[in-house]
Amino acid sequence: MKRIREKMITFLKQGITPRDLALAVALGIVLGTFPVIGSTTLLCIAASVVLRLNLPAIQSVNWLVAPLQLMLIIPLFKLGSVLFGAGPITVNLADVIGKMNADLLGTINEYLLVTLHAICVWGLVAPFMIALVFYVMLPLFTRLELKYVRVREDVAS
Repeated sequence: MKRIREKMITFLKQGITPRDLALAVALGIVLGTFPVIGSTTLLCIAASVVLRLNLPAIQSVNWLVAPLQLMLIIPLFKLGSVLFGAGPITVNLADVIGKMNADLLGTINEYLLVTLHAICVWGLVAPFMIALVFYVMLPLFTRLELKYVRVREDVAS
């Protein structure tokens, strides 16, 4: 936890505003849980370019939440199945990864509809999660900036 805080302070010292850092963290967390393995890096790059956010900040968070993405894939598959009335799913992550290693295109085809349902569930929840994380992180980063960045600038002046 200390290393994460130190990394966030480093980003603030580099001139990233608390608002931009909070948005990068919120997007890194939420985009990092997108239910398509291998897509989150491209999503974070696109978000950083479109919103002019610090790419190392958003990618650091994305990589940090990679285990969370794996933990959420199956629950998102199951919620998507319930939401769209597709019937119960009996699948586990080890089976999906094993199938992907054996036949990637066949696995994509087999899980395409289930994945689309999971993406819809993620898309319903994502805006609320981005807002929640942003509004939780903004005051924290503002305090960090006041404590570690502005104080040093005032002393240097």
